[in-house]
Amino acid sequence: MRHKAGRIVAVLLVLLIIVGGGAVAAIYQKNSLAHVYFHKLTDKTEKTTPVATTDKTASSTIDEAKLKAQLKRLQFVGNVAVIQDGKLVYQQPYGQDPQKNTKTATTEYQIGALQNTLTAAAVMQLVKDGKLDLTTPVSKYYLLDNADASVTVGSLLEMTSGLTLDVLPASELNKDVIGWNLANATVTTTGQYNFQTVNYALLSGIIAQASGVSYQKFIKDTLLQPAGVKHTGFVTSAAVQSKLAPSLTYDKASDSASAVTQDTLFQTMNDQLGSKQLYTTASDMAQLTHYITSSSFVGEKYMHQGAIAKEGTAYTGRLTIDGSRLVSRADFAGYHNALAFTEDGKTGVVLLSNYQKDGSLSDTAKAILKLVQKND
Repeated sequence: MRHKAGRIVAVLLVLLIIVGGGAVAAIYQKNSLAHVYFHKLTDKTEKTTPVATTDKTASSTIDEAKLKAQLKRLQFVGNVAVIQDGKLVYQQPYGQDPQKNTKTATTEYQIGALQNTLTAAAVMQLVKDGKLDLTTPVSKYYLLDNADASVTVGSLLEMTSGLTLDVLPASELNKDVIGWNLANATVTTTGQYNFQTVNYALLSGIIAQASGVSYQKFIKDTLLQPAGVKHTGFVTSAAVQSKLAPSLTYDKASDSASAVTQDTLFQTMNDQLGSKQLYTTASDMAQLTHYITSSSFVGEKYMHQGAIAKEGTAYTGRLTIDGSRLVSRADFAGYHNALAFTEDGKTGVVLLSNYQKDGSLSDTAKAILKLVQKND
């Protein structure tokens, strides 16, 4: 009787709400009290679309036995993530490094120059928004000795600025990498390719000036959050570094491995972006690559204008067209990373490793992409 009486009272309450002009609210305004009672009484549950996360994988047509056989044949050690038709379908660690470090599906790695794919994408977002122009001289943002108007934002992207940096950085994590680069960079011949990390260090500062927020915040707001990644951030301290997969190097002469020291890691980081250096997981990197190549980001025009390098372009760390694929790679103080995606960015593979004896990780990524496409 109590239950029945309570239901009658609730019905009367809803009737009062509706009579009082709340009929529309009861049905359509989801945050209204009328709406809550309406659905309780009609026993209707609202259907919601589940949000995809990098911690879950969709169903896959991948032949895992063939995938693992491929990884074994190529002596891969690290983490693998595969996206098919825009959905994460596989994320697992594979192999074991000489120190037998434990890895899970969400083990995190530093990515070195693979971060250039994100920096270039961020630049093109600002170009699309009209806040940045690739033809603008770098002198609008930074004063460099002997740099003329031919040293442009676009030349930084292409690494044809003529900027060089031959000074060895400190082994303490640098919080002001841009200041250090400006103090030590020199300008040689503009227009000739020369891989120099100073180019993308300055781009990070230009992104901050053009956007009005820090490089880190712009990357988070423009790329990391929209892509829905959960295990990506910046290596701002030794404490953060200690939580990542430790990197090791292989010496062929002695057939032995050794751990990369923190001093060496920080020195290598300072040569690139210092405390702005990203860490991520294989699945997060796959999700980010899929996001920045999607039509919902900057679109094909701006992607091919600067974020994606043309086939045959010298290495910059950006995504590069390779036949019908998009590829990128980076080797960084014992970390070895590579990815290979279809040109539309919907299907691809990411490999992140903390130890590699020999072989090309980029070739491994391409081989696995081919395998995935056969089963797509």
